[in-house]
Amino acid sequence: MTLTSDQLARLEAWGVVALAQVDDHPFAWWAMRDDTHVVVKAGDQGERHREALALRAFGVGATDVIEHDRDLGLLVTRRVLPGDDIRPLARQDDDAATREIALLAVDLHREQGTGSGLPPLRDIGAAFDAPHDDRLPRHLVDSARRVFNDLMAERTPRVVLHGDLQHLNVLNTGEGWRAIDPHGWVGDPAFEAAALLANPRGLVEGGDARGMDGRRLAERSGRRAEIYAEVTDYDVDRLRAWGLVGCVIAELWMLESHDLVHGAPLAVAQVLFDQGL
Repeated sequence: MTLTSDQLARLEAWGVVALAQVDDHPFAWWAMRDDTHVVVKAGDQGERHREALALRAFGVGATDVIEHDRDLGLLVTRRVLPGDDIRPLARQDDDAATREIALLAVDLHREQGTGSGLPPLRDIGAAFDAPHDDRLPRHLVDSARRVFNDLMAERTPRVVLHGDLQHLNVLNTGEGWRAIDPHGWVGDPAFEAAALLANPRGLVEGGDARGMDGRRLAERSGRRAEIYAEVTDYDVDRLRAWGLVGCVIAELWMLESHDLVHGAPLAVAQVLFDQGL
């Protein structure tokens, strides 16, 4: 993606200079503002606006919004340095990484702003309205829809949710962990575990996972749910239920965006279904 002349002019007015494209991220650039390392993001205006709203609502635990222009779809945030994500820790000690992510979720949900303008979590249910695709077993989609409706029918606290709190979005500051790239929803705080329990990058590194045996992945996902429950005091069965929903919705979104099924979330969802969820 190339920034428009209006976007470049706004960045100049903000004093943001020395832009360099981020590898594998067509909508993001490293940059500087005075002595501060920043990240510039463009792309979809609605997504950038939601990201800015969510980051500003979080009390602590997330990177800072430096500037935001809703009309231009332009967002400048503080760059997290050194910025290594939490995957190396997960490879060494998955329990420790899970505990850090759960603690970060607690921080994100503490002393929040209102999150006014962010969509309700119920909106993710629109994924279930997609036309049936034989690559996703109908019984899994129907089961996940039922579990989702049951979860949404219960009265829970409403918090601003990151919505994608998985390994690539948890970065090292050198003194702790910070979250980046929120999707931005408002709803059940237990949902925050869904990406961690379903995330293919955190469950299996790379490659085509279709047809794989999901039992080992489901065991890891289940262990993560137990640790998350210990840290947050949320009901572990509720977390596992959100994990099933997250797995199926992840594959539905993958089909919508890329016309393919990853396989790892699907494999986990099948095991969870077999276990009675």
